Amino acid sequence: MGSAPAGKIVFACFLVSIVLFSTVHVNAQGVAGGQTRKYVVFREDDVTPGAKFAELQAVNQVQIDKNVPVTIGIIPHPNATAGNQLLENKQFLNYMRSIASNRLFEFAQHGYTHQSAGTASPSEFYGRPYAVQYDTIKKGRDDITQAFGVVPTTFIPPFDKGDNNTLKAAKALGFTEYSTAFRDFNINEGYMDGVRIDAVSLVFANESLQSMESATDRFLNDTHGIDTFVVLYHPADFSGPDGTVSSERVKMLADYIDYLKGTGRVQFTKLDHTWTTEGGESSSSSGTSPVKTTVDSNNEANSIWTGIGLSGGLPLYASLGLIAFACIGFLWFRVRSNPTRRPPKRL
Repeated sequence: MGSAPAGKIVFACFLVSIVLFSTVHVNAQGVAGGQTRKYVVFREDDVTPGAKFAELQAVNQVQIDKNVPVTIGIIPHPNATAGNQLLENKQFLNYMRSIASNRLFEFAQHGYTHQSAGTASPSEFYGRPYAVQYDTIKKGRDDITQAFGVVPTTFIPPFDKGDNNTLKAAKALGFTEYSTAFRDFNINEGYMDGVRIDAVSLVFANESLQSMESATDRFLNDTHGIDTFVVLYHPADFSGPDGTVSSERVKMLADYIDYLKGTGRVQFTKLDHTWTTEGGESSSSSGTSPVKTTVDSNNEANSIWTGIGLSGGLPLYASLGLIAFACIGFLWFRVRSNPTRRPPKRL
């Protein structure tokens, strides 16, 4: 083998290595410089005509003042009376209608009655027949649409507990997002049966500001973990011991949002991903979804998207090593198969 072809092969391998190294370097810079795509979703459950109205207004006002979106889980039919109960409380109805068109708010469906069906663990849906679940979810969806002019696309099972029939019924009714606890499907973030699942990451009622910041730091620094952090709260979480709105709890939420913005490493979105802030302070009106790796629901309906991508660096380093190894092996093979011929000795 001549030196010119070998030199060209080495040079080509060298160029490929430079490109790969540059990509690794750029991705590493993105992580170090706070440019990673990490998302925070606030999920507000148990919003219903019987909810604590002052607390509901107070916590939603924090989201408005901070220009941070939130997914609102609406309970359509919390008691046994007939009719669309979302229409009965005029104060609640008018308020919810006033924010329905605000892009900060996503109206999601949080079950139907939010009453346990008597299973071993609290759940409105777990273990019930598919047809019953389908009809119940449909009635709730239709009530929300009638009351607020919104067709919800995110379903949240009460008590964060459902089963495969719950997911299938929700999908059949047009829901594309599903938020629950990890235990339901052993998925923190991913796709199942063509529906995106985002599990709860942190429950506001159980935390202090310091513990929330610590949990968020772990999320931000885990480059191989999930990319969406779901923070769950309820209007009742902001009640004081005397039954009035707790200014301390409201301030804690505001301080936590300020902390998130201060990291410079998160964007805020909703479970339906219809609007996402750009960076910590400014917002985008493009209505585009966050850039995520998705799973082809036709071919890999039950695959789990884990958030392990190129930005982690490890797949690229592995590729770099494999290409270098392949180049060396190719050169060795060519040399062995085409040994340099020396002129015969003169006798």
